[in-house]
Amino acid sequence: MDPSSTSESPSSAGAGGNEAFQLLSDETRIGILRVLWDAHDPAQETPVRFADLRERLGVEDPGRLNYHLNKLIDRFVRRTDAGYELMDSGKRVVRMLLSGTAIDNPEIDPVAVDISCWYCGGGVEWSYRDGWRYLECTSCDARCVESFPPGVISKNEFPPSGLRDRTPNEINEADRVWGAHRRASVMDGVCPECAGDMPVTAIDICEDHRPDWDEYQFCENCGSIFRMLVSHVCEGCKYRWRMPTLFYPSRQSALIAFFYEHGVEFDLATYEQRTLLLDFEEDLVSMDPLRIRISIPLENEVLQFTYDERMELMKESRRERQP
Repeated sequence: MDPSSTSESPSSAGAGGNEAFQLLSDETRIGILRVLWDAHDPAQETPVRFADLRERLGVEDPGRLNYHLNKLIDRFVRRTDAGYELMDSGKRVVRMLLSGTAIDNPEIDPVAVDISCWYCGGGVEWSYRDGWRYLECTSCDARCVESFPPGVISKNEFPPSGLRDRTPNEINEADRVWGAHRRASVMDGVCPECAGDMPVTAIDICEDHRPDWDEYQFCENCGSIFRMLVSHVCEGCKYRWRMPTLFYPSRQSALIAFFYEHGVEFDLATYEQRTLLLDFEEDLVSMDPLRIRISIPLENEVLQFTYDERMELMKESRRERQP
């Protein structure tokens, strides 16, 4: 069995949405979760006895504590012969609180990091505000989507907890790895927020796509530098992720082999290597059924992938590059 798996049944995995909000609206209950978290040892079971829990919380009335415990039991807290401990659902609640998404609002001014702009090759500065990480080119005013300020080449959600005890370059590296794994999960149809099903819900295709690739400016007709954008929406928590089609070939082993044969050890998670895919071409092969062909040129060859309306691979091929 996978050591990260759990034996909890779906019925005991936590409370429903409205009920969960009500259960966690009381400070004493949040305090119970925090005390059990502080006692939690990932390597072994560490239940807390009722008397110890009462002492750590500073609750004088045992009846009051018992009332709040009963509200949490079998939803976020498990009662054992040795005391009380967090269920996996309770651990997720505390992890959310510790991530800082609900309690912190740090800001970090722009600082240089050791990467290059994938549009012009210029220097890049990293900054953080309002829960978002920004990468901004210091040499060009690239604007790949209308919602980005000029020069911002990447903007991504990043929890404040990821900032702790790290230098800007270390934060940027952690963000790169974190984002790459979340994006891969989305492309595989699994929500990175709740692990629910996250299918492709839309593929937006600009009918009159005219970006300015010389200045790296978005198309006025669709608001993006990319002609086709794929949307995934989680069927459980409604989390939405939208990205260009160029990311999907990165899931194919044929792409890795293609670059390797040309002397490149390709890793899309590396910012600098992302520029290798910016020369890609998108073709609308047919609308009904929807078929999209993505062509990636390198030296004298072109690698092609054809996808359906769910962005599932239908065909792959190679051909010589036309002069």
